Amino acid sequence: MNGRLAGWIISVALALPPMALAQTPIVSGSSPIPPPIIGVVDVDEIQQDSLAAKAVRTQAAKYRQEFQQQGGAEEAALRATQQAIEQDRKTLSPQELADKARAFDASVADYQRKELARRRAFEKSFNLAMGKVQQAMYDATRQVALAHGANVILPRGQVLLFDPKMNLTKEIIVLMDKALPGTDFPPPQIDLEPLTPTSANLPVARKKN
Repeated sequence: MNGRLAGWIISVALALPPMALAQTPIVSGSSPIPPPIIGVVDVDEIQQDSLAAKAVRTQAAKYRQEFQQQGGAEEAALRATQQAIEQDRKTLSPQELADKARAFDASVADYQRKELARRRAFEKSFNLAMGKVQQAMYDATRQVALAHGANVILPRGQVLLFDPKMNLTKEIIVLMDKALPGTDFPPPQIDLEPLTPTSANLPVARKKN
């Protein structure tokens, strides 16, 4: 039986790869490549301080808690059922015991199915919401870079040393907050996959006599 809902590790690509804002195809007779004018962006700071990212975290926490409570209640019920079967093991006939064990295994399979559906729904909503934040970050980064004449933008995590004047993060956050002061977290839509003969008969570890 799966452990309680915990961890909820969500991987969302909100990293800012090196961005070249002035890319000109190199062809014979074209103008020489301009010298790089580099700006630096702290993506972690944007995720922490921008209003839109904060709104996503707040809404995500609400749904995460709801799903954890649902999963915890279902697992507690399964544990109680398993304990009841163990207590009645000596008083039940082999057929009765087999029937209860089969029904319990089906309940575990249903629980696992719901857990997977909840996780998928949460991840889908989270990724949609963070996608809007990411787009706002790119748009703001481009505007700030152009305002400073920068033609290359590097994420802070890939730069060992740089002049603090090259850090455009706070200006980007200001523009982001104006353009996207908040964003909706789409309510997770639980889509349960139908039980298959295999998943309906998953083995469950039970105590031996």
